[in-house]
Amino acid sequence: MKYPILAGSIALSLSMGAFAAHADTSKLGQIDFPTSCAPSAQNIVSEGTLLLHHMMYQMASARFEAAAETDPSCAMAQWGIAMSNFHPLWPGIQSPPEREKGLAAIEQAAGLDAGTALEEAYLAAASTFYDPSLETYPERKAAWAEAQRQIYADYPDNDDAAAFAALATLAIASPGDRSLELQREAGALLERLHDKAPQHPGALHYLIHAYDHPPLAEAALPFVQAYLELAPENPHALHMPSHIMTRLGRWEEAADLNRRSAAAVLAQPMIGGTVSNHYPHALDYLTYALLQMGEVEEASQTVATLLSTADMQDVFGTAYAVAAAPARLALEQEDWEAAAALPDIPYEGLEWGRYPHALAIVAFAQGIGVARSGNAKGVETALARLADFSETMNDRGMKYWVTLAGAQRGAIEAWQAYESGDSNALAMMQAAADVEDSVGKAPVTPSHVLPIREQLGDMQRLINDAESAVSSYQAALVISPNRRRSIEGIAEASGN
Repeated sequence: MKYPILAGSIALSLSMGAFAAHADTSKLGQIDFPTSCAPSAQNIVSEGTLLLHHMMYQMASARFEAAAETDPSCAMAQWGIAMSNFHPLWPGIQSPPEREKGLAAIEQAAGLDAGTALEEAYLAAASTFYDPSLETYPERKAAWAEAQRQIYADYPDNDDAAAFAALATLAIASPGDRSLELQREAGALLERLHDKAPQHPGALHYLIHAYDHPPLAEAALPFVQAYLELAPENPHALHMPSHIMTRLGRWEEAADLNRRSAAAVLAQPMIGGTVSNHYPHALDYLTYALLQMGEVEEASQTVATLLSTADMQDVFGTAYAVAAAPARLALEQEDWEAAAALPDIPYEGLEWGRYPHALAIVAFAQGIGVARSGNAKGVETALARLADFSETMNDRGMKYWVTLAGAQRGAIEAWQAYESGDSNALAMMQAAADVEDSVGKAPVTPSHVLPIREQLGDMQRLINDAESAVSSYQAALVISPNRRRSIEGIAEASGN
């Protein structure tokens, strides 16, 4: 049976009780997303799509599954399930369970009548990501992005087509592209969308992602406030503005936002009690902000809380946070012994074979720790681990993380050379810093764990080249404004 398309928009105050243990009400914004689903399923699909725009993927999946149960002929419910198990801007690759679930939804949708040409286009775009002929995650993401951008070209007046096209543009944009061409393109599209539909969550959320770069961060400030007002209790909406505060070095605001985000996650637990990855992600950003403020005791307590939290969601965001937060705690304090002693596996309960790019962070921190301590044997162990992780990442097409790991190996080798009196140490560190700067910062992290450009300044200061050290620290501050170590390094090099 065919159902008429439902017109009109939905302004949502969504009960979280369907997918959380405790009911909570959060404003999520307003969209106009009509489908050919039964009237009983239409609002549920719209709820799921709102949650997609907030990147609350587990909650979104639950709503789309509810829509499919309400109306088994609803093809867009299956589209939503597939999209909820694909995270275009999140680093890392899709997990096997996510891929299995998304592929099953695409196969289910193939036997249903999409209803309209636009709905058929959405389904076709999602299916490109699940195309079994595409072997690597980057290939699948690029194919989806091309198809999603084409939908907007075909339907330029459709708000959600515009939002998803901007998301697709950001998904294929390189964080290391100094021109930020695609980020600017997406930002311009989203600003136009926000002018047209000021309550659309995708416009505000994706704008913050688009402008999450030092040259663009100031332009995000009006949209940061608007996003906070749009969704004041949504965990990810509370966290995302902290990206901009971090880019601008506004530490107290960044810390406050991440405290609020972490609390909101715990107030809206996933079914079964698993702690969403939004929680460790917020605590990693919080740790970083606290360290920049010199609040070492609270940062230490935050890391301890993170590592003692049981049953956190087994995804890359969790893996990265539990690897990076304790590493940055040691490295930012120059506690080389603590860095060297970091456990190879930072947290039990995750399928670590899926996360070589997170374990590479641990190996990097260990390597810096042992190199700065003059432990040559430990350096070789850390370098060997990083090489193994790089080989795995290369096999999986994870080019960004392979390049980053290469820079990290270079930094460790530079400190090893310095400790042994090798005159090539500075040139080695310079080369490593150039590589790290070229790839840019992934959104999963508030900063590279210990920026290599800053380490170059450390080495120059140690050899009493104060002028070069100040220059390197200043260059590090352009990328990471108001970093405590760089500011202190300038003061020490300048004799202040």
